[in-house]
Amino acid sequence: MASFILLSAPENSVAPTADVSDVAGAAVVASSTPQEGTSTAVEQPKLTGSRRKRTSDVWDDFKTELINGKWQAICNWCHKSYAGESTSGTSHLRTHLNNCPAQHAPVGSQQSKLKLSKCGDGKVNLETYVFDQELARKKLALMICVHEYPLSIVDHAGFRKFCGTLQPMFKVSRNTIRLDIINMFGVQKNIMVKYFAKCENRVAITTDLWTAGHQKRGYMAVTGHYVDASWNLKSFLMRFVYVPCPHNAEVICEALHACLVEWHLEKKISTVTLDNCTSNDKAMEILPDKLDTSSLMLQGSLLHMRCAAHILNLIVKDGLDVMEKGIERVRDSVAFWSTTPKRHEKFEKMARLLNNEYTCRLALDCKTRWNSTYIMLKGALQYKDVFERLSIREKKFTCPTGEDWVFAKEVCARLKVFFDVTELLSGTSYVTASLFFPQICGIRLAIRK
Repeated sequence: MASFILLSAPENSVAPTADVSDVAGAAVVASSTPQEGTSTAVEQPKLTGSRRKRTSDVWDDFKTELINGKWQAICNWCHKSYAGESTSGTSHLRTHLNNCPAQHAPVGSQQSKLKLSKCGDGKVNLETYVFDQELARKKLALMICVHEYPLSIVDHAGFRKFCGTLQPMFKVSRNTIRLDIINMFGVQKNIMVKYFAKCENRVAITTDLWTAGHQKRGYMAVTGHYVDASWNLKSFLMRFVYVPCPHNAEVICEALHACLVEWHLEKKISTVTLDNCTSNDKAMEILPDKLDTSSLMLQGSLLHMRCAAHILNLIVKDGLDVMEKGIERVRDSVAFWSTTPKRHEKFEKMARLLNNEYTCRLALDCKTRWNSTYIMLKGALQYKDVFERLSIREKKFTCPTGEDWVFAKEVCARLKVFFDVTELLSGTSYVTASLFFPQICGIRLAIRK
């Protein structure tokens, strides 16, 4: 329903890496200099007591240190420490070596590779680039958010093989990418909060509360809309939060007010748009008492706005309840030929035999969504001749009568008017407040015909 906007920030330049010989020299000096504390470096562990000589080749890349009375194995490449007791084994050390980014990093001061880039004139240039693990994870997190992919995509075998082909050094897990997304949202949120603390523009708020079917828990989404200095319409997700039961007016009002205060918008809002339910109406009666009405437009008399698309939805639902019996046979016909794959294939084959292009798949409607009823009737009317021909061959199928088809066509024409207006009012890239009144007048004139 809503999505948050990630602002572009200047990317950090990649600092040149130190020369390998300098790093190695520093390591030698550091190992030969006594360090304070309880840690004692031992390049080749001495045999004390029952300690036996280490024979595994994994110790070529590790050194042991006695830290706080316990032996630790220190990686010579990335300097991470692991258990180094004789009873700890070496499997964990070998696993680390296979994934150690420092060991597998390309040798060189810049660690640069070649890539091809295409110019605007069509020419291809050969350039260098440096692989950045943090930047790659950031772009992956952004891709998951933009396309709404599941977090589990990073654990898919195909995705891992694909990333390994592009860059073997790139490693990421589900928990890591989850934290990256949360941190990225936190950074962008702080930027937007600071922006609105100084911004003098009015912000229109839309909010919706619903219950997730699989969790049986209520969530609230709060979205802000404003026009920037360049006269561009901007929208951003302010809050997506769990709202505990009961979902009464006081709880809804408190959650919305907390969001406005957190974003420094309690004195800068223009309108608040909600669905037409009783709890929302009562919440908007309480909200002005928590705000400074002198900072609102017309002392807050225009604060509460009702969702125009939801109003149309209620009107159409009431009308379909009256006309339910008139389209019941058409609904049963669609259900009959879309129940099983075998029947659907038979229906599609008959459509081709009648030279009727099968461009719209039969789809049964959902009674709680009137737009699905319009899509169902539109598809059924397109294949009217197919239904009639199949009724001759299939004895179990009862085709709608001529009166049923005439009534369905009339209903479909009326629903198309509501469908087009609802799509127009549901736009997010343009202002819709000025479209409501003329479109409602157009619906009234269309119904009167």
